Amino acid sequence: MTVVHTEPVEAQQNSTSGTRRGPRHWLLAGVLLLVVAVSSLTSVDRYAEGEYESLFQRAFITFALARTLNGVISAVQGTELALQPAGVGVTLTPGEVLDPVNDLVERFSWIMLGATISLGVQQVLLDVGQWWGVRLLVALLGVAWLWLRLRGAAPGTEPGKRNAEKTLLRVLIVLLFIRFAVPVAIIANEALYHLFLETRYVESTQVIEAAGEELEQQNPSGEAGAEDSASVEEPGLLESLGRGFGSTREALDFRQRLEALQARAAGLIEHLIQLSVVFILQTGILPLVFLWIFLQLFKQLFRREI
Repeated sequence: MTVVHTEPVEAQQNSTSGTRRGPRHWLLAGVLLLVVAVSSLTSVDRYAEGEYESLFQRAFITFALARTLNGVISAVQGTELALQPAGVGVTLTPGEVLDPVNDLVERFSWIMLGATISLGVQQVLLDVGQWWGVRLLVALLGVAWLWLRLRGAAPGTEPGKRNAEKTLLRVLIVLLFIRFAVPVAIIANEALYHLFLETRYVESTQVIEAAGEELEQQNPSGEAGAEDSASVEEPGLLESLGRGFGSTREALDFRQRLEALQARAAGLIEHLIQLSVVFILQTGILPLVFLWIFLQLFKQLFRREI
């Protein structure tokens, strides 16, 4: 009759499992100590705040530029130019050419308003992450988890202590996400902007600024007012003929300006779409993508421990 002794085998298995997870145990401990040390510093927060200020200034300036352009286009649309080439009365409304641009500018203003709201939310989350209470909790929970982890490395650890270690690790991951997710997302967002989006933004803002100045210069309201004031006096025969030829020439010049205005409107539409893409990416899509990647990295790092 043979007797099977199970206790030594179980002890040997526990000892082997404690030895097997030794490298991973020390690796996680080292990573956690590094994260806790970085969490106690403010250098990451200061750098993230600088990047955030750059992004917010771009959004604010672009929003103001869009509102200014909307006002200029509305002023041009509200003007009518009355000409009398060869004695025939003609009324031109150049602002009708800018109707599609004005509609797009209004929608772009809503996009920029949403972008500034998104940046305001990110500012609040950035302040929450760098609050001293969150940093203190990260440090305390990090030390507590490390202590439980060191005790749990020994063979024969009670299941209750392992459950407490896992619960503490879950809470610690949530705090680390709150502490680092938004600063890292802002820094990565700005890095991607400098790599791929900066050229589009600079070129589009320059085109829109130049278009706004050109539209102000092409506003015919002043010319129309001068023509109306001059028509109060009764002209002589020669003066009427000269004024008729002048009106004809002015009508031809104005039609050329109208064609240039149409070309400018097409360029404005293209660059407004470019700016919309830049800010939708930077304030909507990319922050969510970076936060999701950040969360997945933490899950993979502690996947076997949770």
